[in-house]
Amino acid sequence: MTSKQLRSKIKNSVQVIALIAFGLAIGIGAQKAYGWYMAPPAYITVDASAHFENTAESVVIYTTSWCPFCKKAKAYLTANNIEFIERDIEQGDERIKKLYQSIGLKGVPKIVIGDKAINGFNLPLVEQELVAQKLMSKSS
Repeated sequence: MTSKQLRSKIKNSVQVIALIAFGLAIGIGAQKAYGWYMAPPAYITVDASAHFENTAESVVIYTTSWCPFCKKAKAYLTANNIEFIERDIEQGDERIKKLYQSIGLKGVPKIVIGDKAINGFNLPLVEQELVAQKLMSKSS
């Protein structure tokens, strides 16, 4: 094989490798962009008045019995002496299911504090809202 043929094969190989790498980069980028676009927001602002009817508590948490993050959220609230109402969306009545559905985001836990419905157990956001609602001091 001549030097010219060798350079030509190397050049073609580099071009193929570059094309494959470019295609992978586009595929991975598109997948990340789609995941970012489809991710639910950390919280939404809701008219929470119906969630707090007939209760003096300022925190409502929608849960299921099998959800580990629901258990963590309840343990955190209990450890910080934050009173809350737990509503199991699988064991609850139709009213509980309708209240849960009114939030508009799927999944559990959903933690309603004030006018915010927090999607999942997002500890920094939960603490921020507890402080904003004067249910917890910043030093806790």
